[in-house]
Amino acid sequence: MAHNLAQTRNGQWMTAWAGDTPWHGLGTQAEGLMTATEALKLGNLDWTVEKRPLYNLVDNFGGVEVVENTFGVFRKQINEDGSHSWIALNRGTAVGRVWKPFQNIEAVDFLDELVQTQEAKIEVVGALGRGEKVWVLAKLPDSILINGVDKIDQYILIVNSHDGSGSLKIFLTPIRVVCNNTLTMALQGRQGGYNIRHTGKLHDRLEQAREVLGLVNTDFLAWGEMAQSLVEVKLTEDEMESYFIDALNLTFNDEGDLTTRSSNMLKTVKGLLGNEKNTLNGMEGTAWAAYNALTEAVDHNFTRLANGKVSTKRMESALFGTYSRTKQKAFVKALELTMFAGE
Repeated sequence: MAHNLAQTRNGQWMTAWAGDTPWHGLGTQAEGLMTATEALKLGNLDWTVEKRPLYNLVDNFGGVEVVENTFGVFRKQINEDGSHSWIALNRGTAVGRVWKPFQNIEAVDFLDELVQTQEAKIEVVGALGRGEKVWVLAKLPDSILINGVDKIDQYILIVNSHDGSGSLKIFLTPIRVVCNNTLTMALQGRQGGYNIRHTGKLHDRLEQAREVLGLVNTDFLAWGEMAQSLVEVKLTEDEMESYFIDALNLTFNDEGDLTTRSSNMLKTVKGLLGNEKNTLNGMEGTAWAAYNALTEAVDHNFTRLANGKVSTKRMESALFGTYSRTKQKAFVKALELTMFAGE
């Protein structure tokens, strides 16, 4: 299976998306940015979860006892006849007494609280597995220009786990407008995002989230300054190739040559260096061009299967999985090049 998107019992995909963000082929396409209510309805995410006691079988005659302070998390599934059933979201794990669910409506509603507006701002929503992980990609008002022409929009990615595996996380996710590259943050150890725990009152969590938003806005400007510094670093062809090999962790065979897969990846990335998107206003041959060629390859090339179709699972990876960490590493490696510029 090329994806891990959740489905309702009648086979509808739990995802909705707008524009050309790299989430297409499955789910519902919105006409434009979505409000919280629209996002949940279009994405089939207007369901709730509950924490319910777990029981232990104590004999062969159906006798059970409650496991103290141990709970399962269940999605409430509405059936076609109007009845409901429960779908376990934390199979093999359990949550404790203090854990509290962060409902989908809370995750998207607090976006409105954060930015003090109910305007449409959500670009992508979706759920993975059985619904245990839900994400929201939302556009914020600010943007920056790199090298005077390369516009980067500010987005935040909210990832909420219903299975007790982690906190609600908020990531800064800059997106390059000209080619829709999802870029990465590399600031002060916050690459892993900002955490909001599944404990306490919603009001307290909102106050914490507002503090996070202030950090996100500050970090976005700082990230822009670092990105601008990459435009000032010129690279030779050999330096570009070394950067790609290092950032992509490409591998060599016993003869000292790149493996076939690594060679093909390198060829793909190098082929993107000369396109119009990566030569804007003198950025050709710079560390900024190299970083963007790599992220473009990850978002728009490496996410395709051998038959040319987009893999939703790989798209997930590009946004908050292994491929995202690859882009994060690439940004850090590019920044390291600024330390040696001019030597």
